[in-house]
Amino acid sequence: MDINIEQIQEHLEEFCCSADEKVLNKMKELCFAYRCSAEDIVDQWIAFSTSKNCTHQLSLTLLDQMEKEELMKPKNSKQRKSVNAVCAPVYNSSTIDLIGNNFEADKNDINSLQADRSLIFSPKSMTPTCFTPSRKYVSRSGVGDVVCSFGVTQGVEWKQSDEFSCSLTVYDDKTSLKSSYHFMYEKKRDRASILNDMIQEASHKFSKEYNIEDWGHIHLTSVETVPVIGRVCSEGIGRMNASSLLLEGSQELSSGQTIPLDVSSLEKFSLFPGQIIAGTGINRLGKKFVMTSLYEDIFPEYSPKPPDLANCLDSLGVVIAAGPFATADTMSYEPLWDLMKYVKANMPHVVILVGPLVDTKNDLVEKGDLNETYDDIFKNLILEILKNIENLSTKVVLVPSTRDAHHNFVYPTPPYSVDHATKRLYLASDPCLLNIEGVIFGITATDVLFHLGKEEISHPQQPDRLGRLCKHLLTQKNFYPLYPPSEEVNIDFLHYEHHASLPVMPHILVVPSDLRYFIKDINGCCCINPERLTKHSSGGTFARIKINQIDASLYKGSIKDYIQAQILKI
Repeated sequence: MDINIEQIQEHLEEFCCSADEKVLNKMKELCFAYRCSAEDIVDQWIAFSTSKNCTHQLSLTLLDQMEKEELMKPKNSKQRKSVNAVCAPVYNSSTIDLIGNNFEADKNDINSLQADRSLIFSPKSMTPTCFTPSRKYVSRSGVGDVVCSFGVTQGVEWKQSDEFSCSLTVYDDKTSLKSSYHFMYEKKRDRASILNDMIQEASHKFSKEYNIEDWGHIHLTSVETVPVIGRVCSEGIGRMNASSLLLEGSQELSSGQTIPLDVSSLEKFSLFPGQIIAGTGINRLGKKFVMTSLYEDIFPEYSPKPPDLANCLDSLGVVIAAGPFATADTMSYEPLWDLMKYVKANMPHVVILVGPLVDTKNDLVEKGDLNETYDDIFKNLILEILKNIENLSTKVVLVPSTRDAHHNFVYPTPPYSVDHATKRLYLASDPCLLNIEGVIFGITATDVLFHLGKEEISHPQQPDRLGRLCKHLLTQKNFYPLYPPSEEVNIDFLHYEHHASLPVMPHILVVPSDLRYFIKDINGCCCINPERLTKHSSGGTFARIKINQIDASLYKGSIKDYIQAQILKI
Protein backbone atom coordinates (compact mmCIF):
# COMPACT_ATOMS: atom_id res chain seq x y z
CA MET A 1 0.00 0.00 0.00
CA ASP A 2 1.76 3.12 -1.28
CA ILE A 3 0.98 5.95 1.13
CA ASN A 4 3.01 9.08 1.79
CA ILE A 5 2.67 11.70 4.50
CA GLU A 6 1.63 14.38 1.99
CA GLN A 7 -1.59 12.47 1.31
CA ILE A 8 -2.33 12.24 5.03
CA GLN A 9 -1.62 15.95 5.48
CA GLU A 10 -3.93 16.80 2.59
CA HIS A 11 -6.85 14.90 4.13
CA LEU A 12 -6.18 16.46 7.53
CA GLU A 13 -6.34 19.94 6.01
CA GLU A 14 -9.85 19.16 4.78
CA PHE A 15 -10.84 19.13 8.47
CA CYS A 16 -8.68 22.18 9.29
CA CYS A 17 -6.16 19.99 11.13
CA SER A 18 -2.36 19.98 10.94
CA ALA A 19 0.39 17.80 12.40
CA ASP A 20 4.16 17.69 12.68
CA GLU A 21 6.35 15.15 10.88
CA LYS A 22 6.50 12.66 13.78
CA VAL A 23 2.72 12.48 14.01
CA LEU A 24 2.38 12.10 10.24
CA ASN A 25 4.91 9.27 10.25
CA LYS A 26 2.99 7.58 13.04
CA MET A 27 -0.24 7.84 11.05
CA LYS A 28 1.53 6.39 8.02
CA GLU A 29 2.72 3.53 10.20
CA LEU A 30 -0.84 2.86 11.33
CA CYS A 31 -1.98 2.81 7.70
CA PHE A 32 0.49 0.05 6.95
CA ALA A 33 -0.17 -1.91 10.14
CA TYR A 34 -3.97 -1.90 9.78
CA ARG A 35 -4.24 -1.98 6.00
CA CYS A 36 -6.11 1.29 5.59
CA SER A 37 -5.78 4.30 3.28
CA ALA A 38 -4.75 7.84 4.17
CA GLU A 39 -8.39 8.91 4.01
CA ASP A 40 -9.47 6.05 6.29
CA ILE A 41 -6.91 6.86 9.00
CA VAL A 42 -7.90 10.54 8.98
CA ASP A 43 -11.59 9.61 9.18
CA GLN A 44 -10.78 7.29 12.07
CA TRP A 45 -8.95 10.11 13.84
CA ILE A 46 -11.78 12.62 13.34
CA ALA A 47 -14.32 10.15 14.72
CA PHE A 48 -12.13 9.34 17.73
CA SER A 49 -11.09 12.93 18.50
CA THR A 50 -14.67 14.18 18.25
CA SER A 51 -15.73 11.70 20.93
CA LYS A 52 -12.83 12.94 23.09
CA ASN A 53 -13.35 16.66 22.33
CA CYS A 54 -9.77 16.97 21.06
CA THR A 55 -10.17 17.36 17.28
CA HIS A 56 -7.29 19.77 16.81
CA GLN A 57 -4.90 18.26 19.37
CA LEU A 58 -3.06 15.70 17.23
CA SER A 59 -0.26 14.05 19.25
CA LEU A 60 1.60 10.74 19.47
CA THR A 61 -0.02 10.04 22.83
CA LEU A 62 -3.53 10.44 21.45
CA LEU A 63 -2.69 8.33 18.40
CA ASP A 64 -1.47 5.54 20.68
CA GLN A 65 -4.71 5.83 22.64
CA MET A 66 -6.74 5.65 19.42
CA GLU A 67 -4.82 2.58 18.33
CA LYS A 68 -5.51 0.74 21.58
CA GLU A 69 -9.16 1.76 21.93
CA GLU A 70 -10.26 1.61 18.29
CA LEU A 71 -7.87 0.03 15.81
CA MET A 72 -6.92 -2.98 17.92
CA LYS A 73 -10.55 -3.89 18.67
CA PRO A 74 -11.96 -6.91 16.79
CA LYS A 75 -14.32 -5.83 14.02
CA ASN A 76 -17.39 -7.62 12.70
CA SER A 77 -17.32 -5.83 9.35
CA LYS A 78 -16.65 -7.67 6.12
CA GLN A 79 -13.51 -5.64 5.49
CA ARG A 80 -11.73 -6.73 8.68
CA LYS A 81 -12.37 -10.21 10.02
CA SER A 82 -9.35 -10.52 12.33
CA VAL A 83 -10.30 -11.56 15.84
CA ASN A 84 -6.84 -11.06 17.30
CA ALA A 85 -5.69 -7.95 19.09
CA VAL A 86 -2.41 -8.14 17.23
CA CYS A 87 -1.73 -5.97 14.20
CA ALA A 88 -1.94 -7.43 10.70
CA PRO A 89 -0.35 -9.08 8.85
CA VAL A 90 -0.12 -12.02 11.22
CA TYR A 91 1.94 -14.97 10.03
CA ASN A 92 0.68 -18.18 11.58
CA SER A 93 -0.50 -21.63 10.56
CA SER A 94 -3.70 -20.25 8.99
CA THR A 95 -1.98 -17.63 6.81
CA ILE A 96 1.32 -19.26 5.99
CA ASP A 97 0.19 -20.18 2.47
CA LEU A 98 -0.29 -16.51 1.65
CA ILE A 99 3.29 -15.54 2.44
CA GLY A 100 4.68 -16.67 -0.88
CA ASN A 101 2.37 -14.32 -2.80
CA ASN A 102 2.42 -11.29 -0.53
CA PHE A 103 5.76 -11.36 1.28
CA GLU A 104 7.73 -9.36 -1.30
CA ALA A 105 5.13 -6.59 -1.34
CA ASP A 106 5.02 -6.52 2.47
CA LYS A 107 8.81 -6.42 2.65
CA ASN A 108 8.93 -3.40 0.34
CA ASP A 109 6.35 -1.63 2.50
CA ILE A 110 8.40 -2.35 5.61
CA ASN A 111 11.61 -1.10 4.01
CA SER A 112 10.01 2.12 2.72
CA LEU A 113 8.43 2.73 6.12
CA GLN A 114 11.70 2.23 7.99
CA ALA A 115 13.57 4.45 5.55
CA ASP A 116 11.25 7.37 6.39
CA ARG A 117 11.64 6.99 10.13
CA SER A 118 14.62 8.35 11.97
CA LEU A 119 14.69 5.72 14.70
CA ILE A 120 16.76 5.75 17.84
CA PHE A 121 17.49 2.61 19.83
CA SER A 122 14.30 1.94 21.73
CA PRO A 123 11.91 -0.95 22.30
CA LYS A 124 9.64 0.43 19.56
CA SER A 125 12.44 0.35 17.00
CA MET A 126 13.08 -3.30 17.72
CA THR A 127 9.60 -4.78 18.01
CA PRO A 128 6.36 -4.91 16.04
CA THR A 129 4.40 -1.75 16.77
CA CYS A 130 1.44 -3.51 18.38
CA PHE A 131 3.50 -5.35 21.00
CA THR A 132 3.31 -3.14 24.04
CA PRO A 133 5.89 -3.34 26.84
CA SER A 134 5.27 -5.77 29.67
CA ARG A 135 3.64 -3.99 32.59
CA LYS A 136 5.23 -6.41 35.01
CA TYR A 137 8.70 -5.54 33.69
CA VAL A 138 8.06 -1.80 33.87
CA SER A 139 6.84 -2.09 37.47
CA ARG A 140 9.70 -4.32 38.66
CA SER A 141 11.50 -3.44 41.89
CA GLY A 142 15.14 -3.47 42.99
CA VAL A 143 16.58 -2.12 39.73
CA GLY A 144 20.38 -2.22 39.89
CA ASP A 145 20.51 -4.10 43.20
CA VAL A 146 23.52 -6.36 43.73
CA VAL A 147 22.31 -9.89 44.52
CA CYS A 148 25.62 -11.79 44.47
CA SER A 149 29.30 -10.85 44.82
CA PHE A 150 32.67 -12.52 44.38
CA GLY A 151 35.95 -11.19 45.73
CA VAL A 152 36.39 -7.83 47.45
CA THR A 153 33.90 -5.59 45.65
CA GLN A 154 33.47 -2.77 48.15
CA GLY A 155 34.59 0.51 46.65
CA VAL A 156 35.34 -0.97 43.22
CA GLU A 157 35.17 1.44 40.28
CA TRP A 158 33.25 -0.46 37.59
CA LYS A 159 33.43 2.26 34.96
CA GLN A 160 36.23 1.57 32.49
CA SER A 161 38.31 3.87 30.35
CA ASP A 162 37.29 4.10 26.71
CA GLU A 163 40.87 4.52 25.52
CA PHE A 164 41.57 0.84 24.87
CA SER A 165 40.17 -1.84 22.57
CA CYS A 166 41.00 -5.31 23.88
CA SER A 167 42.20 -8.27 21.84
CA LEU A 168 39.71 -11.12 21.44
CA THR A 169 40.48 -14.44 19.77
CA VAL A 170 39.54 -18.11 20.06
CA TYR A 171 41.64 -20.19 22.41
CA ASP A 172 42.46 -22.84 19.80
CA ASP A 173 41.92 -22.03 16.16
CA LYS A 174 41.95 -25.73 15.16
CA THR A 175 39.05 -26.73 17.40
CA SER A 176 36.98 -23.58 16.92
CA LEU A 177 33.62 -23.90 15.15
CA LYS A 178 33.51 -21.02 12.67
CA SER A 179 30.68 -21.74 10.27
CA SER A 180 27.49 -23.72 9.79
CA TYR A 181 27.64 -27.36 8.79
CA HIS A 182 25.43 -30.12 7.44
CA PHE A 183 23.82 -32.18 10.15
CA MET A 184 21.48 -35.19 10.42
CA TYR A 185 24.03 -37.26 8.51
CA GLU A 186 25.34 -39.05 11.56
CA LYS A 187 25.55 -42.85 11.61
CA LYS A 188 25.07 -44.91 14.77
CA ARG A 189 28.42 -46.56 14.14
CA ASP A 190 30.15 -43.16 14.17
CA ARG A 191 28.40 -42.12 17.38
CA ALA A 192 29.37 -45.37 19.10
CA SER A 193 32.97 -44.89 18.02
CA ILE A 194 33.10 -41.36 19.41
CA LEU A 195 31.59 -42.40 22.75
CA ASN A 196 34.06 -45.28 22.95
CA ASP A 197 37.00 -42.98 22.21
CA MET A 198 35.96 -40.75 25.10
CA ILE A 199 36.33 -43.67 27.54
CA GLN A 200 39.68 -44.61 26.05
CA GLU A 201 40.99 -41.07 26.29
CA ALA A 202 39.91 -40.87 29.93
CA SER A 203 41.60 -44.22 30.66
CA HIS A 204 44.96 -42.85 29.45
CA LYS A 205 44.69 -39.84 31.76
CA PHE A 206 43.70 -41.92 34.79
CA SER A 207 46.51 -44.40 34.03
CA LYS A 208 49.03 -41.57 34.02
CA GLU A 209 47.62 -39.95 37.15
CA TYR A 210 47.31 -43.14 39.27
CA ASN A 211 50.07 -45.29 37.71
CA ILE A 212 47.67 -47.98 36.49
CA GLU A 213 49.34 -50.51 34.20
CA ASP A 214 46.36 -52.75 33.36
CA TRP A 215 42.63 -52.10 33.55
CA GLY A 216 40.28 -54.92 34.50
CA HIS A 217 37.52 -56.31 32.32
CA ILE A 218 34.22 -55.36 33.95
CA HIS A 219 32.53 -58.66 33.02
CA LEU A 220 35.27 -61.09 34.05
CA THR A 221 34.97 -62.69 37.47
CA SER A 222 37.63 -61.77 39.99
CA VAL A 223 38.40 -62.62 43.60
CA GLU A 224 40.49 -59.50 44.12
CA THR A 225 39.75 -55.86 43.52
CA VAL A 226 40.69 -54.61 40.08
CA PRO A 227 40.78 -51.10 38.57
CA VAL A 228 38.04 -50.45 36.01
CA ILE A 229 36.84 -47.52 33.94
CA GLY A 230 33.59 -46.98 32.08
CA ARG A 231 30.53 -44.85 31.43
CA VAL A 232 27.60 -44.65 33.85
CA CYS A 233 24.29 -45.75 32.28
CA SER A 234 20.79 -46.63 33.43
CA GLU A 235 18.94 -49.82 32.63
CA GLY A 236 15.49 -48.35 33.20
CA ILE A 237 13.32 -45.70 31.59
CA GLY A 238 13.03 -42.45 33.50
CA ARG A 239 15.35 -40.95 36.02
CA MET A 240 18.36 -43.01 37.04
CA ASN A 241 18.58 -44.32 40.59
CA ALA A 242 21.04 -46.37 42.62
CA SER A 243 19.33 -49.66 41.76
CA SER A 244 19.28 -49.04 37.99
CA LEU A 245 22.97 -48.25 37.55
CA LEU A 246 24.99 -49.84 34.77
CA LEU A 247 28.66 -49.52 33.90
CA GLU A 248 29.61 -49.59 30.22
CA GLY A 249 33.19 -50.43 29.29
CA SER A 250 35.13 -49.57 26.14
CA GLN A 251 35.63 -51.95 23.24
CA GLU A 252 39.35 -52.22 23.93
CA LEU A 253 39.14 -52.85 27.68
CA SER A 254 35.77 -54.57 28.22
CA SER A 255 34.53 -55.54 24.74
CA GLY A 256 31.94 -52.75 24.97
CA GLN A 257 29.88 -54.74 27.47
CA THR A 258 27.72 -53.39 30.30
CA ILE A 259 27.16 -54.78 33.78
CA PRO A 260 24.96 -53.80 36.76
CA LEU A 261 26.86 -51.48 39.07
CA ASP A 262 26.63 -51.72 42.87
CA VAL A 263 27.71 -48.53 44.69
CA SER A 264 26.42 -49.46 48.15
CA SER A 265 30.01 -49.88 49.43
CA LEU A 266 30.96 -46.28 48.53
CA GLU A 267 30.94 -43.70 51.31
CA LYS A 268 29.80 -41.01 48.87
CA PHE A 269 29.15 -40.62 45.18
CA SER A 270 27.65 -38.21 42.68
CA LEU A 271 26.68 -39.82 39.39
CA PHE A 272 24.77 -38.98 36.22
CA PRO A 273 24.17 -40.77 32.88
CA GLY A 274 27.11 -40.37 30.54
CA GLN A 275 29.64 -39.74 33.30
CA ILE A 276 32.98 -41.51 32.85
CA ILE A 277 34.21 -42.86 36.18
CA ALA A 278 37.20 -44.92 37.30
CA GLY A 279 37.77 -46.86 40.48
CA THR A 280 38.39 -50.25 42.01
CA GLY A 281 35.97 -53.06 42.73
CA ILE A 282 35.24 -56.75 42.53
CA ASN A 283 33.05 -58.99 40.36
CA ARG A 284 32.76 -62.33 42.19
CA LEU A 285 30.10 -64.01 40.07
CA GLY A 286 30.44 -62.10 36.80
CA LYS A 287 26.92 -60.72 37.17
CA LYS A 288 27.45 -57.52 39.15
CA PHE A 289 30.39 -55.21 39.64
CA VAL A 290 30.69 -53.96 43.23
CA MET A 291 32.54 -50.64 43.26
CA THR A 292 34.58 -50.26 46.46
CA SER A 293 36.36 -46.98 45.72
CA LEU A 294 36.33 -44.18 43.18
CA TYR A 295 39.39 -42.37 41.91
CA GLU A 296 39.37 -38.64 42.41
CA ASP A 297 38.30 -36.79 39.28
CA ILE A 298 41.00 -35.11 37.20
CA PHE A 299 40.65 -31.44 36.29
CA PRO A 300 41.97 -30.02 33.02
CA GLU A 301 45.40 -28.44 33.09
CA TYR A 302 45.70 -24.70 33.46
CA SER A 303 47.05 -22.46 30.77
CA PRO A 304 50.75 -22.01 31.52
CA LYS A 305 50.84 -18.40 30.31
CA PRO A 306 49.51 -15.74 32.70
CA PRO A 307 47.22 -13.04 31.30
CA ASP A 308 48.91 -9.69 30.73
CA LEU A 309 46.48 -6.83 31.30
CA ALA A 310 48.99 -4.01 31.10
CA ASN A 311 47.56 -2.95 27.73
CA CYS A 312 44.08 -2.35 29.16
CA LEU A 313 45.28 -0.05 31.93
CA ASP A 314 45.77 -2.95 34.39
CA SER A 315 42.14 -4.11 34.55
CA LEU A 316 39.70 -5.79 32.18
CA GLY A 317 35.98 -5.03 32.40
CA VAL A 318 33.42 -7.57 31.15
CA VAL A 319 29.62 -7.59 31.20
CA ILE A 320 27.75 -10.90 30.70
CA ALA A 321 24.04 -11.32 30.03
CA ALA A 322 22.06 -14.34 28.89
CA GLY A 323 18.83 -14.33 26.92
CA PRO A 324 16.00 -14.20 26.44
CA PHE A 325 16.33 -10.44 26.02
CA ALA A 326 12.61 -9.81 25.50
CA THR A 327 9.83 -10.48 27.96
CA ALA A 328 7.95 -13.70 27.20
CA ASP A 329 4.48 -12.14 26.96
CA THR A 330 5.57 -9.52 24.41
CA MET A 331 8.34 -8.99 21.88
CA SER A 332 9.47 -5.83 23.64
CA TYR A 333 13.25 -5.74 24.00
CA GLU A 334 13.28 -3.23 26.85
CA PRO A 335 15.58 -5.42 29.01
CA LEU A 336 18.21 -5.35 26.27
CA TRP A 337 17.76 -1.60 25.93
CA ASP A 338 18.28 -1.15 29.67
CA LEU A 339 21.41 -3.32 29.51
CA MET A 340 22.83 -1.23 26.67
CA LYS A 341 22.19 1.92 28.69
CA TYR A 342 24.37 0.40 31.42
CA VAL A 343 27.05 -0.43 28.81
CA LYS A 344 27.08 3.13 27.47
CA ALA A 345 27.43 4.51 31.00
CA ASN A 346 30.17 2.13 32.21
CA MET A 347 32.03 1.33 28.96
CA PRO A 348 33.21 -2.24 29.68
CA HIS A 349 35.86 -3.62 27.35
CA VAL A 350 33.70 -6.61 26.40
CA VAL A 351 29.98 -7.38 26.48
CA ILE A 352 29.09 -11.08 26.16
CA LEU A 353 25.50 -11.62 25.02
CA VAL A 354 24.50 -15.28 25.28
CA GLY A 355 21.45 -16.34 23.26
CA PRO A 356 18.65 -16.79 22.57
CA LEU A 357 18.04 -13.46 20.87
CA VAL A 358 14.80 -14.58 19.18
CA ASP A 359 13.50 -17.05 21.74
CA THR A 360 11.43 -20.06 20.62
CA LYS A 361 9.82 -20.12 24.08
CA ASN A 362 8.42 -16.62 23.69
CA ASP A 363 4.61 -16.74 23.79
CA LEU A 364 4.20 -14.88 20.49
CA VAL A 365 6.77 -17.02 18.71
CA GLU A 366 5.09 -20.21 19.90
CA LYS A 367 1.70 -18.99 18.66
CA GLY A 368 3.11 -17.61 15.41
CA ASP A 369 1.53 -14.21 16.08
CA LEU A 370 4.32 -12.05 14.62
CA ASN A 371 4.21 -9.54 11.80
CA GLU A 372 7.94 -9.84 11.11
CA THR A 373 10.13 -12.77 10.15
CA TYR A 374 12.56 -14.14 12.72
CA ASP A 375 15.49 -13.08 10.54
CA ASP A 376 14.22 -9.50 10.30
CA ILE A 377 13.83 -9.25 14.07
CA PHE A 378 17.38 -10.57 14.54
CA LYS A 379 18.85 -8.21 11.94
CA ASN A 380 17.17 -5.21 13.55
CA LEU A 381 18.58 -6.22 16.92
CA ILE A 382 22.11 -6.43 15.55
CA LEU A 383 21.86 -3.03 13.87
CA GLU A 384 20.60 -1.39 17.04
CA ILE A 385 23.26 -3.03 19.21
CA LEU A 386 25.96 -1.76 16.84
CA LYS A 387 24.48 1.74 16.93
CA ASN A 388 24.82 1.77 20.70
CA ILE A 389 28.51 0.92 20.70
CA GLU A 390 29.51 2.98 17.65
CA ASN A 391 31.09 5.67 19.84
CA LEU A 392 32.67 3.20 22.28
CA SER A 393 35.69 0.90 22.12
CA THR A 394 33.54 -1.88 23.62
CA LYS A 395 33.43 -5.20 21.79
CA VAL A 396 30.30 -7.38 21.71
CA VAL A 397 30.47 -11.18 21.71
CA LEU A 398 27.36 -13.00 20.48
CA VAL A 399 26.93 -16.64 21.50
CA PRO A 400 24.03 -18.48 19.79
CA SER A 401 21.56 -20.86 21.37
CA THR A 402 19.54 -23.83 20.19
CA ARG A 403 16.53 -21.83 21.44
CA ASP A 404 17.03 -19.23 18.69
CA ALA A 405 14.04 -19.36 16.33
CA HIS A 406 16.08 -18.05 13.37
CA HIS A 407 19.15 -20.24 13.84
CA ASN A 408 20.27 -23.86 13.48
CA PHE A 409 18.72 -26.16 16.08
CA VAL A 410 21.81 -28.31 16.57
CA TYR A 411 24.57 -28.67 19.17
CA PRO A 412 27.38 -27.63 18.85
CA THR A 413 25.71 -24.52 17.47
CA PRO A 414 27.55 -22.59 14.72
CA PRO A 415 27.98 -18.80 15.04
CA TYR A 416 25.28 -16.38 13.99
CA SER A 417 25.41 -15.04 10.45
CA VAL A 418 25.12 -11.26 10.10
CA ASP A 419 25.15 -8.91 7.12
CA HIS A 420 27.11 -6.14 8.81
CA ALA A 421 30.56 -7.45 9.71
CA THR A 422 32.61 -5.27 12.04
CA LYS A 423 35.70 -5.73 14.18
CA ARG A 424 33.76 -4.87 17.31
CA LEU A 425 31.20 -7.63 16.81
CA TYR A 426 32.56 -11.11 17.50
CA LEU A 427 30.46 -14.10 16.51
CA ALA A 428 31.20 -17.17 18.64
CA SER A 429 29.78 -20.69 18.65
CA ASP A 430 28.05 -22.61 21.42
CA PRO A 431 30.10 -23.75 23.21
CA CYS A 432 33.31 -21.75 22.79
CA LEU A 433 36.66 -21.03 24.43
CA LEU A 434 37.75 -17.41 24.03
CA ASN A 435 41.02 -15.68 24.82
CA ILE A 436 40.38 -12.10 25.95
CA GLU A 437 43.68 -10.39 26.71
CA GLY A 438 45.05 -13.73 27.92
CA VAL A 439 42.03 -14.50 30.14
CA ILE A 440 40.39 -17.75 28.99
CA PHE A 441 36.59 -17.73 28.99
CA GLY A 442 34.61 -20.95 28.57
CA ILE A 443 31.06 -20.09 27.47
CA THR A 444 27.97 -22.13 26.68
CA ALA A 445 24.37 -21.08 26.03
CA THR A 446 22.91 -24.54 26.66
CA ASP A 447 21.37 -24.99 30.11
CA VAL A 448 23.57 -27.98 30.93
CA LEU A 449 23.32 -27.37 34.69
CA PHE A 450 19.55 -27.73 34.62
CA HIS A 451 19.77 -30.85 32.47
CA LEU A 452 22.40 -32.41 34.73
CA GLY A 453 20.49 -31.49 37.86
CA LYS A 454 17.43 -33.43 36.69
CA GLU A 455 19.47 -36.63 36.18
CA GLU A 456 22.19 -36.57 38.86
CA ILE A 457 22.00 -38.79 41.95
CA SER A 458 24.25 -38.32 44.97
CA HIS A 459 24.81 -39.94 48.35
CA PRO A 460 24.73 -38.71 51.00
CA GLN A 461 22.88 -35.44 50.43
CA GLN A 462 25.77 -33.07 49.85
CA PRO A 463 25.79 -29.26 50.12
CA ASP A 464 26.52 -26.89 47.24
CA ARG A 465 24.67 -28.77 44.53
CA LEU A 466 25.26 -26.02 41.96
CA GLY A 467 29.00 -26.07 42.57
CA ARG A 468 28.99 -29.86 42.21
CA LEU A 469 27.27 -29.60 38.82
CA CYS A 470 29.92 -27.14 37.62
CA LYS A 471 32.60 -29.51 38.86
CA HIS A 472 31.16 -32.28 36.67
CA LEU A 473 31.72 -30.15 33.56
CA LEU A 474 35.34 -29.47 34.47
CA THR A 475 36.28 -32.99 35.53
CA GLN A 476 34.56 -34.56 32.53
CA LYS A 477 36.42 -32.01 30.38
CA ASN A 478 33.28 -31.44 28.37
CA PHE A 479 30.70 -28.67 28.03
CA TYR A 480 27.87 -31.23 27.78
CA PRO A 481 28.83 -34.59 29.35
CA LEU A 482 25.24 -35.84 29.80
CA TYR A 483 24.35 -38.91 27.71
CA PRO A 484 21.74 -39.52 26.52
CA PRO A 485 21.21 -35.78 26.19
CA SER A 486 18.09 -33.87 27.14
CA GLU A 487 15.23 -33.90 24.65
CA GLU A 488 15.84 -30.15 24.19
CA VAL A 489 19.33 -30.73 22.76
CA ASN A 490 20.06 -32.26 19.34
CA ILE A 491 23.72 -33.28 19.38
CA ASP A 492 25.72 -33.86 16.23
CA PHE A 493 28.42 -36.14 17.62
CA LEU A 494 30.71 -35.77 14.62
CA HIS A 495 31.18 -32.11 15.59
CA TYR A 496 30.60 -32.63 19.30
CA GLU A 497 33.87 -34.58 19.47
CA HIS A 498 35.89 -31.61 18.17
CA HIS A 499 34.03 -28.58 19.48
CA ALA A 500 32.44 -29.48 22.85
CA SER A 501 35.52 -30.56 24.81
CA LEU A 502 37.36 -28.60 27.51
CA PRO A 503 41.05 -29.12 26.72
CA VAL A 504 42.15 -26.48 29.22
CA MET A 505 40.87 -25.19 32.55
CA PRO A 506 39.18 -21.85 31.78
CA HIS A 507 39.90 -18.95 34.07
CA ILE A 508 36.19 -18.08 33.92
CA LEU A 509 33.39 -20.52 33.03
CA VAL A 510 30.07 -18.96 31.98
CA VAL A 511 27.13 -21.36 32.36
CA PRO A 512 23.79 -19.48 32.09
CA SER A 513 20.92 -21.44 33.56
CA ASP A 514 17.35 -21.20 34.78
CA LEU A 515 18.76 -22.32 38.13
CA ARG A 516 19.60 -19.64 40.69
CA TYR A 517 22.42 -17.22 39.86
CA PHE A 518 25.83 -17.78 41.48
CA ILE A 519 29.56 -17.04 41.27
CA LYS A 520 31.68 -19.88 42.62
CA ASP A 521 35.31 -20.92 42.87
CA ILE A 522 35.62 -24.49 41.60
CA ASN A 523 39.22 -25.64 41.95
CA GLY A 524 40.50 -22.21 40.95
CA CYS A 525 38.02 -21.69 38.10
CA CYS A 526 35.54 -18.84 38.54
CA CYS A 527 32.16 -20.32 37.49
CA ILE A 528 29.37 -17.82 36.80
CA ASN A 529 25.67 -18.29 36.22
CA PRO A 530 24.26 -14.81 35.51
CA GLU A 531 20.80 -16.40 35.17
CA ARG A 532 18.53 -14.76 32.55
CA LEU A 533 18.10 -11.09 31.66
CA THR A 534 14.36 -11.70 31.73
CA LYS A 535 12.26 -14.11 33.75
CA HIS A 536 9.12 -14.60 31.68
CA SER A 537 7.47 -11.16 31.85
CA SER A 538 9.69 -9.61 34.52
CA GLY A 539 13.29 -8.51 34.80
CA GLY A 540 16.19 -10.81 35.58
CA THR A 541 19.89 -10.38 36.24
CA PHE A 542 23.26 -9.90 34.54
CA ALA A 543 26.89 -10.09 35.64
CA ARG A 544 29.77 -7.63 35.63
CA ILE A 545 33.38 -8.65 36.11
CA LYS A 546 36.58 -6.75 36.75
CA ILE A 547 39.86 -8.63 36.35
CA ASN A 548 42.90 -6.87 37.78
CA GLN A 549 46.51 -7.12 36.63
CA ILE A 550 48.02 -10.53 37.48
CA ASP A 551 51.38 -10.88 39.18
CA ALA A 552 53.20 -13.20 36.74
CA SER A 553 55.65 -14.37 39.40
CA LEU A 554 52.79 -15.71 41.55
CA TYR A 555 50.71 -17.18 38.73
CA LYS A 556 49.95 -20.89 39.14
CA GLY A 557 47.06 -21.20 36.71
CA SER A 558 44.15 -19.65 38.59
CA ILE A 559 43.32 -15.93 38.61
CA LYS A 560 40.45 -16.12 41.12
CA ASP A 561 42.26 -13.83 43.55
CA TYR A 562 42.34 -11.10 40.90
CA ILE A 563 38.65 -11.29 40.01
CA GLN A 564 35.95 -9.00 41.36
CA ALA A 565 32.44 -9.83 40.17
CA GLN A 566 28.83 -9.02 40.90
CA ILE A 567 25.40 -10.07 39.68
CA LEU A 568 22.88 -7.25 39.41
CA LYS A 569 19.16 -6.94 38.75
CA ILE A 570 18.39 -5.36 35.42
